[in-house]
Amino acid sequence: MRLKCPHHVRFTVKDLDAQERFANDFGLITEEKSDDQLVMRTRGGDVVSYIAVKGDKDGYLGIAFETENEADLEEAISEHGARKMEAGSIPGVEQAVMLNDPDGHQVIIVLGVTRRPAEEMYPEIVLNTPFKKERFGRNQFTRDLGPARLWRFGHMGLFVKSFAASSMWYQETLGLIGSDIYHIPGMPQAKIVGFFRLNRGDEYVDHHVLAFMQDETRTDCHHISFEVQDFEAQQRTHRFLQDQEYESIWGVGRHPHGSHIFDVWRSPDGARFETFSDTDLFREENGTNIHDISTIEMDIWSSEGPEKYFI
Repeated sequence: MRLKCPHHVRFTVKDLDAQERFANDFGLITEEKSDDQLVMRTRGGDVVSYIAVKGDKDGYLGIAFETENEADLEEAISEHGARKMEAGSIPGVEQAVMLNDPDGHQVIIVLGVTRRPAEEMYPEIVLNTPFKKERFGRNQFTRDLGPARLWRFGHMGLFVKSFAASSMWYQETLGLIGSDIYHIPGMPQAKIVGFFRLNRGDEYVDHHVLAFMQDETRTDCHHISFEVQDFEAQQRTHRFLQDQEYESIWGVGRHPHGSHIFDVWRSPDGARFETFSDTDLFREENGTNIHDISTIEMDIWSSEGPEKYFI
């Protein structure tokens, strides 16, 4: 398949009202809400990027990807056992099919996506460095102290029972490519964590759309991540969310691979919501990098160990 981009994520949530309040403060915008479902979007032109369905328990349901051609839907049905979804079941989507990954989570492929005009973002920050001066006779543009102006849904991380099984399925079924993969120290055959990107040939794409972390005790979502304009916007929203007394998990920090700046918060349903900016771009020819996991830091701006990032 030649997937275009991630489209939205889906969760079950016990308390839709509490989830909506947090998500609005985080930066998502309510598109539709009923007693049974909450549909939210970003400012970048999407109609939906996050769906929460009323349920008896909080949990991860699945992820959707957008494709550009009907052949991918037909392939998903004929080669991988996908089922057609009812027309109109996803806001702003003409056609959709659903598969299940090795851990039973939904993987949805959508076609014919409605877009809306993108909304206003901040003026770009202008940086003065020792070697290049560009800001004269004025202060840096200020940013709102408030919810993030989210641009798009960018990626997510998943706990999986078997890294080998999940990574193989997503590569063979969706055509994903490993960007950076980590193995147990001294055991290069024992790969347990990895970041995977879309395959769009010569076109550059984000360092990853999915990350897999092997954990035989759980199969759920580690985090969902939305792109913001820059680190200045992240710092301002971090302060705002602190003032609202939400739980900060980690950030603002920078990952060594993917290089993006990140900031992670706990939502009422227990999920991790992340903003990111300044991510690396790769294409097919850049291949896959393999690492000993003991050599990798979680955050190159912090000496703190990674434990709390996975609780």
